[in-house]
Amino acid sequence: MGNVFVFVDASRFFYPIWKWGSIVLNQGIIPLWNPDAQLGTPYLADPQTACAYPPVFLFYTWFNPINAFSALILFHHFWAVVGFWVWVRAQGSSWMTSFWGSLVFGFSLHLVCSSWTPVAMMTISWLPWVFASAERLYQKKAGGFLFLSICWAMQLSAGYPVLTYLTGLALLGHLGWKCFRTWNRREVVSLNWLGWVGLAALVAAVYNLVWGLPFLEFLKNSNYQNGSKRVQDLGWENLGTFFNPFILGDPLAGNYHGPHYWVATYFVGLPTLCLLVWGLVNQVYQRNTPWLLLLFLVLSMGSTLKLGDWLKGFLPGYALVIHSGFWISLVILWVILLSIEALEIFMVQGKMKRGRFSWIAVVVLVYGAALWLKNPYFSMFFWLSFVLALAVFWVKDQNLRWVMVLGSLGLSLVPAAYSLNMTLDRSYYEKPPLVLSQLNLPGRFFFSPVLLGDAARLQGQNMSDAYEGAKQSFYPNWPLAYGKEEVPIYNTLQLDDAFAWTFQVFQHSLAQSRQALNFLGIRYVFGLSHFKDLKEISQTYGGVEVFENPSPFPRWFSLSKAAAASPTIGEDFVKADKDHMNYGDEGFIENPAQAGSYQKRKVTEMSRTINSVQVAATGKGKALLVSSETESPGWKVWVDGSPRLVEKINHAFRGVVLNDGEESARFKYGPLSFKFGLFCALVICGFWAGLMGGWIKTYFTATSKKGFEV
Repeated sequence: MGNVFVFVDASRFFYPIWKWGSIVLNQGIIPLWNPDAQLGTPYLADPQTACAYPPVFLFYTWFNPINAFSALILFHHFWAVVGFWVWVRAQGSSWMTSFWGSLVFGFSLHLVCSSWTPVAMMTISWLPWVFASAERLYQKKAGGFLFLSICWAMQLSAGYPVLTYLTGLALLGHLGWKCFRTWNRREVVSLNWLGWVGLAALVAAVYNLVWGLPFLEFLKNSNYQNGSKRVQDLGWENLGTFFNPFILGDPLAGNYHGPHYWVATYFVGLPTLCLLVWGLVNQVYQRNTPWLLLLFLVLSMGSTLKLGDWLKGFLPGYALVIHSGFWISLVILWVILLSIEALEIFMVQGKMKRGRFSWIAVVVLVYGAALWLKNPYFSMFFWLSFVLALAVFWVKDQNLRWVMVLGSLGLSLVPAAYSLNMTLDRSYYEKPPLVLSQLNLPGRFFFSPVLLGDAARLQGQNMSDAYEGAKQSFYPNWPLAYGKEEVPIYNTLQLDDAFAWTFQVFQHSLAQSRQALNFLGIRYVFGLSHFKDLKEISQTYGGVEVFENPSPFPRWFSLSKAAAASPTIGEDFVKADKDHMNYGDEGFIENPAQAGSYQKRKVTEMSRTINSVQVAATGKGKALLVSSETESPGWKVWVDGSPRLVEKINHAFRGVVLNDGEESARFKYGPLSFKFGLFCALVICGFWAGLMGGWIKTYFTATSKKGFEV
């Protein structure tokens, strides 16, 4: 693999995070906790790390981090295409129309751009597999329940749970329509499938308890509680992306500041739209219903068409669908399903006079709309696609018609997909930022709020310039890829206490900000600094200033005094300013019974792993050991071998009280939620193994009988 994927969050979040996790896993350690990010944060509990998803583990075991990262994206793109083929073939589509549909799905801008957020691509890739196995279950074929539960479990573990939730809603709609169609034909309707689908969903959920239960603990103290306030809906202009993929701007332009493109564009190629509309005009649909497409399309518009707001009022969990664009994968899926159904009629009955004139009208209408919306491909590609689409009805030879239909699709779809060149040379990841060679002392990296704001968008003259500037500026989460620690991280899911403390302390006062640099163990500050005692190292090659703090505290030390914490962080900052508090000697403790004076001790870190740390504290008298490492459910402490209560210091951080004569403390992160979830996942794997053995036996028995009969 000479090139690597870099598209936005792919390079700014997933590559460094997954590389960090793979290094830990390859040491034989389960990364329950990440001590290097955000002063310590749960790792496995974050769905985006996909720790329970087998392909991530396998690829990072087989390949180096760079190859594994690119291979994951390529494999899931291929997996999505194959899944769509399997599904529509099972529905009765011919191999040619299935091939057409697979190409449209594989090169739709939604799927191509989902490498922007690789966990979204991985989740979407299981979408057709879930529907294919559900159809098998609905038809009472052997293995339907087994395959549906496995596919759903894999989709849920792939890292974007909200898409799995929407898959479930769409699946109920699809199978419900099948039941209605059966009832409408005056045939007996069975609802047994509903119980089996529910049981399959339950099995999939139980498998995912291995990360799901720790996630629920994480969720209680995370910024995700405010996620519902970050609602994003699509507008009417987004519908224009059906005709012009870049009507909202090109996401690879250096100055692009628009929405996440994979949840903002519907483009599936103009011939696909022509077939969809032609099928509607001629009322050809039998296997699938356009009404579900209309429903998904309305839901994808969010508050613009209000239906999503109504669903939030009574549908459990729908409030988590904070971006209406999450529905786009289902919209394009139904557009393609309907288009291939129309294509089968189109190819067989292409000589119909009625069909011919309606086809001409539809092609002129669709391509005319694209022309009016200034489709950027008005060159040879656009016009050749138009001519082939328009002329196909006059060609009598069916093979030639297939060539023309596929050619028209390729000329419309492939140039747009190819133009999103999401890769750079692999040296982009192999060679560290140049400034790193000057940052050799231990300590955390800190990024100023202004720099964090700049990191949220790419800026440059072109794509290569924008990405190289981001790399050389060493934005979050790049330090994690090179074995460094960082305070703020570029992530949608963070511990709320630590985030609130670190955010507010640098907004409160200059004195508190300077104290915080020391307390948090920050060695290097990226971005403008107002502190005169910091040493300026140099600007990064991206133009960002870098400063060195000469006096960061170690991760563990002891205090001489602790005051009872106030109800709010802001009140404590006011007290700290008033009393000129030195965070090296004083702090706030959540348990008021432990407030008071303590003896200072010499604290030494004796050992450390990802999920544990052991410290020694030599000296006499009662001592309060504190750290700049975050406190979170699941952390336990033993003092000289006996369990002790973990104290919360300064609203967010870990500490422990030692009595006179006690000189060691061992902290370990191993939440019971993970242990119970792991047990459940192993039980489900054993359950699947048993079902798989039974299915294989049944399959080969049936196959041998058929062979004997022949």
